Amino acid sequence: MFRPMWAKAFVAAAVVATGIVTPTVASASPSPKVIYAAEGGTGQACSQRLPCSLAGAQKRERQVLASGEGKHKDVVVELSGGTYYLASPLQFGPQDSGQNGHTVTWTAAPGAEVTISGGRLLHPDWQPVDTGSKIMEATVARGLSVDGLFVNGRRQILARYPNYDPTASRLGGSTTLADLNQESAKWADPSTALVRGMHCGDWGSVSFTVSGRSNNALDLHYVGDNNRGQDCGLSVGNGPGSVGPVMVENVKEELDSPGEWYYDGTSGQLLYYPPAGTDLTTATVETAEQDQLITLTGTSVKHPVQNITFNGLHFTDTHRTLFDSTFQSDAKGDWAIVRKGAVYMKNAADITVTNSFFDQLGGNGVFMDGYNSGDVISNNTFESDGATDVQIVGSPDAVRDYSDNYHDSVPVDDTGAGPKSENYPRDIVVKNNLMENMGQFELQSSGVNISMSMDVTVDANTIDGSPRACLNIEDGTWGGDSIENNDLFNCVQQTGDNGSINVWGRSRFWASSGNNTLAAGTSFEGSTGTQLTDSQAKDLMKVDVVKPITIAHNRFWHDGDWAIDLDDGSSNFNITDNLLLKGGIKLRDGFDRTVQNNLLVNGSIFEQVSHSNDGDVIQHNITLGGQAYSNVLNNPVTAKYTVDDNVFWNDGNVVNVNPDGHGNQLLSADGTTINAQSSWVQDGMDVHSLVADPKFTAADPAATYDFTVAADSPALGIGYNNFPMTGFGATGAPLPPKAVLPYGPGSGGGTPPPPSLITQPEMLMGATATNIPSLAVQSSLGLTNDYGLYLADVPAGSYAAQKSLQTGDDITAINGNQVTDDRNTFWQPYNKLAAGAPITLTVRRGQSDVTVQLAKTTQPEELNDTSGVVYTNTGPSGSGWVWRGSATGGAQSYLNDIWATQNAGDSWSLTFNGTGLDIISETNTDEGDVNLAIDGAPYKTVSFVTPSRVYQGTVVSISGLQPGVHTITGTMVNGNYMIVDAFLTHP
Repeated sequence: MFRPMWAKAFVAAAVVATGIVTPTVASASPSPKVIYAAEGGTGQACSQRLPCSLAGAQKRERQVLASGEGKHKDVVVELSGGTYYLASPLQFGPQDSGQNGHTVTWTAAPGAEVTISGGRLLHPDWQPVDTGSKIMEATVARGLSVDGLFVNGRRQILARYPNYDPTASRLGGSTTLADLNQESAKWADPSTALVRGMHCGDWGSVSFTVSGRSNNALDLHYVGDNNRGQDCGLSVGNGPGSVGPVMVENVKEELDSPGEWYYDGTSGQLLYYPPAGTDLTTATVETAEQDQLITLTGTSVKHPVQNITFNGLHFTDTHRTLFDSTFQSDAKGDWAIVRKGAVYMKNAADITVTNSFFDQLGGNGVFMDGYNSGDVISNNTFESDGATDVQIVGSPDAVRDYSDNYHDSVPVDDTGAGPKSENYPRDIVVKNNLMENMGQFELQSSGVNISMSMDVTVDANTIDGSPRACLNIEDGTWGGDSIENNDLFNCVQQTGDNGSINVWGRSRFWASSGNNTLAAGTSFEGSTGTQLTDSQAKDLMKVDVVKPITIAHNRFWHDGDWAIDLDDGSSNFNITDNLLLKGGIKLRDGFDRTVQNNLLVNGSIFEQVSHSNDGDVIQHNITLGGQAYSNVLNNPVTAKYTVDDNVFWNDGNVVNVNPDGHGNQLLSADGTTINAQSSWVQDGMDVHSLVADPKFTAADPAATYDFTVAADSPALGIGYNNFPMTGFGATGAPLPPKAVLPYGPGSGGGTPPPPSLITQPEMLMGATATNIPSLAVQSSLGLTNDYGLYLADVPAGSYAAQKSLQTGDDITAINGNQVTDDRNTFWQPYNKLAAGAPITLTVRRGQSDVTVQLAKTTQPEELNDTSGVVYTNTGPSGSGWVWRGSATGGAQSYLNDIWATQNAGDSWSLTFNGTGLDIISETNTDEGDVNLAIDGAPYKTVSFVTPSRVYQGTVVSISGLQPGVHTITGTMVNGNYMIVDAFLTHP
C-alpha cells in the first residue's frame, strides 16, 4: 500500500529492528589511521578535538593514502553524530581506495546517529495565507529543485488530486484520466503538474510531465518509466496513450488537505497545510534535493574504486529521479531504470555497505552499474524508498545480440557464450537486510533487481511490501545466482501478474513472437540463417545462462497465483527446499527447470507454453489442496518433462489437474489414491506419486510455520526430505502472514468449477472458442487485459486449422473491429459476413500479434445461443433471461448450455447473412408460443410445445430469403419458459 507519510527513524532504531549490532572497527596491526569529521567541522588535521568537515575529511584521507601511510594500514573516517546536508554528492574514485588489502572505512562514531541527507534544513517564517486560513506560507530560496518536504522527520504530501487515501490499493488514491482532464480546467498553470498512473496491463506504473492544456485535456509527456509502454500506445515524450487509474501532484490549486504542500520555485513561496497538532514554531523542516548521496566511480575496469566500507550511516531525503532523470530500457524485461542511487557504484570492487539505514529516498537505494565485483550489501534496513532498494545492473555492451525491448527480436549473429565485455556485476552479496515498502513512487520496483549480472547471492533477507515483485531477475544473462534463506511476503501489492520472485528469461533464443532466428550467414548447431528449432533454442539458452540459478530454502506468502514466476523463457533453474505458505510456481516457455523438494501449502504448479523436450523436472514435492497443477498450452507428451514421486493431500477430498488449460481431470478419484485412468497419468505423469496425508509433526503447522513431516510420512518414502523450517529472512525481522490450509471439496480447485459464460465453448470453423478463461492464459499470451475470442482447441483437419489458426490463438480483432471480453464483439461482425467473404483476423499468438487472412466458410454453420444473440428483458429488474450451463439445465442441449426466460414479452434476436436458418431448441410441455419476426416484419408464431422433452430439435426451418444480412427476432407469447439453444445458418 502506498504510504507517503512515515516516522523518520535513526540508524540505532534500524539496528534494533534487525537485531544487528553495529561493530566497532576491528583493531589491526598496525592500528588504523583514524580521521575525524563532524557536521560543521572546520579543523584541518581532522583530529578528534578539531574534526574536519566531510570534504575536509576526504581531502585528509586522500593525503594519507597518497603519502604511503595507507599502504600499510586501514584508514578509518569516523563521523560524529548529526545530519550532514549535502549540496552535492560525496564522490569517491580510485584515489579513495584501500590499498594492499587494507580498507578505507567511513563509519559512524560509536553510539552516534549519523544522517547523510540529500536535502537542506529550512528556517521558514510561517504565516497564514489569509486571515483564518489553515494553509501557511513562507518565503524560502528561489529556484530550488525540491520535490520532497519533511516536517519533524515525516514526508509530507505534495499537493495532489485526488487527496491521499491511506486505504487505497493504488497510488494512494486515483481517478480516471477523463476526470483529471476535467479537473485541470481549474489550474492556472498546468505545466507544474506531474501525473502518475497505472500501466494499461497493471504491469507497474507509467508517469507523465505536463506542458500545458489544450483541447480540454492535459498535454502529457511520457517519461518512460516502464519498458512495456508500447503495449499502452506510449512512447517517450508522447502521451497519453491508454493508461489505467491516474493521480496528479504538484498543483497549487489542489493544496486542500492536511499534510499537503507546494513550492513555487519562481517566487520562493512555500505553502503548507499542517496536520492538526503540528507546532510550526518548533518544527524541523527539510527538503529533498539531491538525486544521489555517495558515488563510487572508477576510471575503468582496470582502475576501479575499491576496498571501501560504509558502516552505520543513515541515508535519506533524496530527490525523486522519476521526473528529473532519463529512464533506460533494461534489457528485454519490463523494467526501465534510472542509473542512479543514494549510493552509486560503477567500476567498483569490494565495496561494502553495512549496518546502515536507507529511508525516505526518492529513488533507488544502492545502484551497482556496469563493472562491479565483490560488493557486499549487508545488515541494512531499507524503509519506504521511492524506487528499488538494491539495483544490480550490467551494461548492454556486455550482452551478445543485445535487445532492449520485449517486442524486438534481434537475429542471432554472435553465438559466443557468456558476457561479451567486463562491464557487468559479479560475485555480489546482498545479505541479512530488512527491505520494506519500497516503490513508493516507481511501481516497477523491488527489494532487489538483478539484470545482466552473474553470481549474485541474495541471502537471508526479509523483503515485504513491494508494489511489484519483491525480487526481480530481469533477463536471461548469465546465471550463477543463489537466492536462498529469504522471507518474501506481501509482494505485488499495487500491480498484477507477477511473482514474489519474478524472472524474465528473454535471452537470445526467446522472442515475443514465440521464435527467434539466426542472422543470415550465421551457423549454430548445424543450421544457418533459419528459425531456431526447440533443440537449437535449448542449446542457445545454455550459452546465455551459462550457470544454473538456484532458488533454495526461501519462504513465501504471496496473494496471487504464482509466488515464483519463471516467465518468458526463464531457464536453467534449480528450485528446491522452498516453503510456499501461499502461492504457486510458474514455469513458462523455457528449458531445464528442476522443481524438487518444495512444499506448496496453498498453491499449484503452472506449466505454460512448453517446448518439446524441455528438460523440466517436477518431483519429490508436497502439494496441499485441491488443485495440483494448472497448465496452459503445453503437451506433457511432447514436452517430455519428468513429473513423478510427488505427494498430494486435500484432507481426503478430490485433487484435480487440468493439463490442457480448459478442462479438469481427476488426479485422485476418491481422495486417497491416484487415478491411473486419468489422461495425466496415462501420459506418464505422477505414475508413482501418492495421494496421502503427509503427517506433519506439528498439531497446527500453519500456526507455527512448521511443516516438518513425521518419520512415518509417506512423503519420505518416495524421496521427499525435510528441510529446516527456520532460518528465513533477516535477523529479528517481522514474520509473514500465516498459511491457511486449503482443504475442502471446493477449495483450491478441489472440484471442477461450475460452468460459466467465460469458459462456455463455442464452435468456430471447427475450433473450440471461449473467452480468456483465466489469468494464467492471459499471462501466457502477454495480454494487458482479458480481451479476445480464445481458441482453446483447433483440431487438425478443421477448417480453422486449414486456414492457419492454431490452438492457443486469441482473436483480438476481426476486419479491424476490436474483440473485447464480450464475445459478441466478434460474433456480430462475423455473422454479418457472407459465405466466402474475406476475413482479416488479428491474432495474439505466443506473445505477439499476427495477421491471419482467410475466407469465411461456405458451409452451413451452427451458432450457439452465445454466438451473437442479443437478449432483451421486458420484465421487472432482476428477472428475465438467465444463462444455464450443463449443471443448471443446459445439459444435452447444443454445447450443453441454453438461455431461458419466464417473462412473456422478453425477446431474442440474431443478425446473420444468408438465405435462411434453422431454429434449434429444447421443447417440452411447459414451453409455449413464440412470435417470430424477420427484418422487423412479422413472420409467424411457432409453438415450442411437445408432449415430452426434446433436446436439439429443429423447431422451424426458414428458407428462401434474399441473400444478404437479415435479423430474426423471437418474442415470448405464453407458456412457462422460452428457451434459446442454437441456430443453423443457410449460406
